[in-house]
Amino acid sequence: MIDKNRIIEPLPAKGPTTERRRHTRWSLDRACKIRRSSSITFEPARTHDVSPGGAKVVMMGEKRFAVGDRVELAVAWSDEAVVTKGSMIAARVVRTGPALDGQTLALQFEHTMSLDGAMLDPAA
Repeated sequence: MIDKNRIIEPLPAKGPTTERRRHTRWSLDRACKIRRSSSITFEPARTHDVSPGGAKVVMMGEKRFAVGDRVELAVAWSDEAVVTKGSMIAARVVRTGPALDGQTLALQFEHTMSLDGAMLDPAA
């Protein structure tokens, strides 16, 4: 729709099947670790799914995170044992939920990242 020389995109209809995500998500089970930006210790986790704009992770530690927490995420994209500081992903917790022996976290990355096929290939 054009309104006063502006192109206005209509909002999608709301409903139970409306997709709210900006980016496509891929199911991906990878080891990762997460910490609050204000902490020095990491908690073990696993990715559940990832997208260029965020990820869902399952925490396995006893620490609990809250919506709004600033965190850093390190994902083992390959079989490398060490994750460098430059590969840390800054994110914010946008949703939390229960998990068996832990907590699920929906994370929104501070900056959209590029995901290539090697990152998303479970055989890699």
